Amino acid sequence: MPNYYYKGQFRQHPETHNRRGLVHTIRRILLAPRSLKYLGGGFLVLWFYVLVRVTFFTPSPYDLEPELEKRLQRARSSKKNPTWPDKNPTALRPVLLDPLPSQNASREWPPNLDDMLCRPKIYVYPDPPAIQAIYATVPPMNTPYIAERILLEQLRDPSSSAHQSYVTLNPEEADFFYIPFLGARYLNHCWFTLGEKGDCGVDERYVLPMMKSIQQEFPYWNRTNGRDHLMTHPMDRASHYYQSRSIFENATFLTTVGDLRRIGSSVVGARRYQNIVVPSATALLDLVQVDPSKYLTSSGHPRQKRRDVFLVFGGRYRDVEPEDVYSAGIRSLLYKGFDQQPDYSDKYMKLLSRARYGLAPMAHTLSTTRLWEYIAFGVVPVIIADGIQEAFEDDVDWRSFSVRIRRKDAHRMDVILRSIPEEEYQQKREILWEVGRRVLLSRDAWHLIVRDLCRRARLEGKRTLRRDVHEPLTAQDMTIA
Repeated sequence: MPNYYYKGQFRQHPETHNRRGLVHTIRRILLAPRSLKYLGGGFLVLWFYVLVRVTFFTPSPYDLEPELEKRLQRARSSKKNPTWPDKNPTALRPVLLDPLPSQNASREWPPNLDDMLCRPKIYVYPDPPAIQAIYATVPPMNTPYIAERILLEQLRDPSSSAHQSYVTLNPEEADFFYIPFLGARYLNHCWFTLGEKGDCGVDERYVLPMMKSIQQEFPYWNRTNGRDHLMTHPMDRASHYYQSRSIFENATFLTTVGDLRRIGSSVVGARRYQNIVVPSATALLDLVQVDPSKYLTSSGHPRQKRRDVFLVFGGRYRDVEPEDVYSAGIRSLLYKGFDQQPDYSDKYMKLLSRARYGLAPMAHTLSTTRLWEYIAFGVVPVIIADGIQEAFEDDVDWRSFSVRIRRKDAHRMDVILRSIPEEEYQQKREILWEVGRRVLLSRDAWHLIVRDLCRRARLEGKRTLRRDVHEPLTAQDMTIA
């Protein structure tokens, strides 16, 4: 467009002049100090808005809704030929992968209890003449402390699986030596039949004659200083009823109480790496000899009714206070309100077959004999005993068929139990019936004891021919008699 000459100068077109004036005005406004403040404030407000929106209102790929697991199961079942996984999962489309391949059975845990870890030989000492004379006047007692008698009888009975699998009559072949120590029998007769108190002379009359025979008439104790010897202590304080216990301290103890806590040497916790925790005998199963199969089907269900009793408990609790040492005060909570729930029951016997859960709080020790009665009747045990070491924990997954509640959460027991989904309860009950019952004293106790002995003596995968001669286990050797 042409320019117009005016008084010796070029005159710009009016539109160009107006456009440049507008740009100059905008620039002047933006560069003004007050405008810079407004712009900075606006930018900060916008930044804060974006930050809040992204942090709190933008869904994450990992915010999965509660029903995700069910949808995953449906997706896995419908997706027969999975393709390349989605690398950008969302709440509606999670990553679906193929399951891992199975691994060698030796790497799995818990292990298959039907497979032997090793096949050692155990020699059982005969009763010394002096001890036989004592037994003539001290008959067996019907108390819950008869685990020592049951384990000994299983080894001595030629028809038992334990005898056929492990016992040798030739001590020169043996890997381990079992001392037929029945100290609880002696003490229980003194306390409950004769009505005496204290130690009843158990050291002079029983312990020393027994150990003198073992250590002086046979060479095997002195060969290893007793480290390959076994003896059972079924009472709460294990060997601490005997003043002369140092004479047999090197032996491995089979005890019914396991304690993981850091406590003084006056209780069993001080020997937890030398002891093997075994099941306890119970009045219901081993004295009265109630047969659970009379009340339950082969799959563990009640024969007549269903499991409509939510929680069962049989034991002392009405005179227990929260501050008491006995049960660490846990049992006082029963009297404070748990026993008032309509689907709780303190009745016992036949109700075991109808109970879903069985309360097993600690008593004088962390263990309670009620636990084994619950297991026998397919009742999922609720264990409230911080630091307890259950029997055969190296081979048995107790958490898969029990509920453990810490002492600090004991007052919330009702809430915890009622929050367990029905599917999880049924899974625990099935594992309890198939696996948990094998832990019982009358079932596979010796086979599980031997698994622990195999690890301690480094005999895994071996079969004993003679004491120092072993050969690899064969498929035939793996079968329990």
